[in-house]
Amino acid sequence: MATVRTRRQRLGQHFLRDAATARAVAAALAAAPPRVLEIGPGRGALTGPLLERFGRVRAVEVDAALAAGLAARLGAPPGLEVRHADALADDLEALAEGGPWQVAANLPYSVGTAIVRRLLPRRDLFPRLVVMVQLEVAQRMVAPPGGGNRGLMTLATEAWGRAEILFTVPPGRFAPPPKVNSAVVRIELRPDPAPAAAIERALALASAAFAQRRKKLANGLAALATPAAIAAACAAAGVDAGARPQELAWEAWLALARALPDRGGAAAAAGGPG
Repeated sequence: MATVRTRRQRLGQHFLRDAATARAVAAALAAAPPRVLEIGPGRGALTGPLLERFGRVRAVEVDAALAAGLAARLGAPPGLEVRHADALADDLEALAEGGPWQVAANLPYSVGTAIVRRLLPRRDLFPRLVVMVQLEVAQRMVAPPGGGNRGLMTLATEAWGRAEILFTVPPGRFAPPPKVNSAVVRIELRPDPAPAAAIERALALASAAFAQRRKKLANGLAALATPAAIAAACAAAGVDAGARPQELAWEAWLALARALPDRGGAAAAAGGPG
């Protein structure tokens, strides 16, 4: 008889089954705030260690069956609240009611990047994220200027926070085992990021440039302004117009966004390749 796959499995979720890894994720969180929003608890491998450290854990699970059975699986601990909800679509204000909350998560590969991108601007709700993602995604988050993995995910992470890879997790620590390694990343969200409009403008410019990442910056931005305007903006921002987009630090994109007038079409590009 065919096995019915849960929604989390269809999303590319691999359930953590290694207790030492779960304890290490829980230990990577700070002491405060003393409450954790766990995204995607699944069968509760991480939920238990989180409850050992914190008095309150709000577990947000997209799969109805897993959400319904989680509390009983863990012995109905008093500090656990389970919500059947989707962290990718549901209202963040409602999910973070009573916060702020630290976030811990073993994220499905297919939506992990999108969930992190959604949480990054909300330091008011989630000052710290400790997330398990595909190793390739983790490497994109922390890629330095000039790195081959550097892209929009890197810049979005740098815009709103400071990320570090804590450790890698091999496939055998999950059920079913994935075909790739995972990594645990800690992101401390910035208390003083640039204004949201400036960040959006900078990411829109970067999106246009990264769509043609092998081209020089002046050519990658050619659809957004005249060559003269691009040259003037690069000069004003102290940016080499002959650089490739992956060579620029986040501060350079902010400077370029301030220097290059918005003709109205750049913002639509902000969801481009990461």
